[in-house]
Amino acid sequence: MNKPIIYTVGHSTHQLDYFVSLIQEYGVTCLIDVRSVAASSYNPQYNQEPLKNYLKNHGVTYLHFSEEFGARFTDPDLLDDDGQVDFEKVRKSWSFKNGVERLWQGVEKGFVIAMMCSESEPLDCHRFSMVSLALVRDGFDVKHILKDKSLKSHTDLESILLKKYDKKLPKPDIFNPNVSVADQLKEAYRLKNKEIGFSPYSKQPQQENHD
Repeated sequence: MNKPIIYTVGHSTHQLDYFVSLIQEYGVTCLIDVRSVAASSYNPQYNQEPLKNYLKNHGVTYLHFSEEFGARFTDPDLLDDDGQVDFEKVRKSWSFKNGVERLWQGVEKGFVIAMMCSESEPLDCHRFSMVSLALVRDGFDVKHILKDKSLKSHTDLESILLKKYDKKLPKPDIFNPNVSVADQLKEAYRLKNKEIGFSPYSKQPQQENHD
């Protein structure tokens, strides 16, 4: 039996007509907004109401999953020792698990679902490193729509992730010969979390797109 597909996509600076063509290329009928705040000062066409209305006029249902799949949490239980959002802790939360269950319900109802955030490149976004990882573990086939309308599989992106952090990853040696690719991948995800994770109490300005 084929695994159900969940797509991901970034709105970037696209005009709405091009963005809709991106998701229509793959028959998407339900767009789930995983931004913590459904607004953009740089790209106001992606504020919630204009986006929702435009999608509705093109036969696409819009839902906002900020509580389920957003990344700007302030709950101390979801932060690491440095006060940064810990993606693994988020994945274990009730709200996140409820979001995954709602995806299954949507698929069962016949929706073709895409998760949207702002970043063009999925590797730079929590939709890849926080949400998609959990969906793959749960039995979905996650595919990432790129700005040129091509697709990358989640496995493809994991290979790129391993290359990105190669020099920082554990390697098997005579003292620790049992280091596996799974071990390296776990560490690579942790490093990506530290690179892009939201720090609610940081005094440093944080980019709008890390949401």
